[in-house]
Amino acid sequence: FYHKIHLFDVSIPGKVNLKESNTTAPGHKLVVCDSPIGKLALTICYDMRFPEMYVDLVQRGGAEVILIPSAFTVPTGIAHWHALLKARAIESQCYVIAAAQVGRHNEKRKSYGHSLAYDPWGELLADAGGYENDSQDGGGDELSPVNVPSIVTCDIDLDLVQSVRERMPIQQHRESSNFTF
Repeated sequence: FYHKIHLFDVSIPGKVNLKESNTTAPGHKLVVCDSPIGKLALTICYDMRFPEMYVDLVQRGGAEVILIPSAFTVPTGIAHWHALLKARAIESQCYVIAAAQVGRHNEKRKSYGHSLAYDPWGELLADAGGYENDSQDGGGDELSPVNVPSIVTCDIDLDLVQSVRERMPIQQHRESSNFTF
């Protein structure tokens, strides 16, 4: 099993006060496990903002598919969700599958949604829908035309992982990098 390594502690006066460290202890171990669809790397939500973690999952763990279940807020989801997941897919040259909570949890919190799947080249394979825009008060009240909640699927082709890594050998280039300040 995997324990989330990076906890989401954010306080913006008058807007949001989320402090996972009040109720959760961080994990310290990266996890990659074998599965019928390839070597799965396990990460959670806020972890995705730390790309060096994903480099290790590939270089030391052999990851081919990265799982990132999340509950992004609507404002950060609109601003960063798609971009971060696509970047992690491209940088790691892995499939990225990100299940995402959608909807209102209570009067103060709602989650962005948009469960996504990207291939190792950064192509979007699936989007389960969620909030589409952010009103001026940070509300994001408009849901996508996809029926939410929904289930989406995509094919995982490990030959594509290998092909992308052969055509763009960034893992080997990382290993041979030698730079300083």
